[in-house]
Amino acid sequence: MNRLVLFLFLCPCAVSSLLAQTVEKTPSTGYFNLTQLSLLIGETESGAPEQSAMIPSVVNISGYRFSEHFSMGLGVGMTPTPYSHFPVFVDMRYTFLKGNLRPVLAIKGGYSFARNSKDFWNYGSNNDIKNIGGGMFNPEIGFRIPMSDSADFLFTLGYWYQRLGSKAGVYTSQVYERQLNFNRLSFTIGFMFN
Repeated sequence: MNRLVLFLFLCPCAVSSLLAQTVEKTPSTGYFNLTQLSLLIGETESGAPEQSAMIPSVVNISGYRFSEHFSMGLGVGMTPTPYSHFPVFVDMRYTFLKGNLRPVLAIKGGYSFARNSKDFWNYGSNNDIKNIGGGMFNPEIGFRIPMSDSADFLFTLGYWYQRLGSKAGVYTSQVYERQLNFNRLSFTIGFMFN
């Protein structure tokens, strides 16, 4: 685990050194598309049927850069686990400096839709189960590294919160509802095209 964290920390520095000759003419305004691949690390709260320590996630964001520093966009994503969810969110980003290694702060917030093919809580043979989506929130801090006039590499570390749930009808008229909370660290790499 320590080696992974060290590698992820040193990666932006190494890429920045290799790109020292890169032209810094990233457009100051205009549309952009960003694809991010994340590894969500942590434990799901106790009682959930699966408590994997690492979960992959992918998101795609399309937006507009209003200035050299501030951009905003809409994103969609997928987290492929047995209880998959599909976030739809607003993404806001602020880039602090110019140069080959630019600090960036990002915040994603929205709602995740849940897939109904697997019961979150193993209610047993009951067929009347409905999985419920919930709010998601993902603040990140990291670096944006220009690769060319129209492409940037991004590396971020963040916190991912996700709330999901399920409702199950039982043989009587009772309905059971439970919530599932994800609190995880996110290690993310991304490619932004301007």
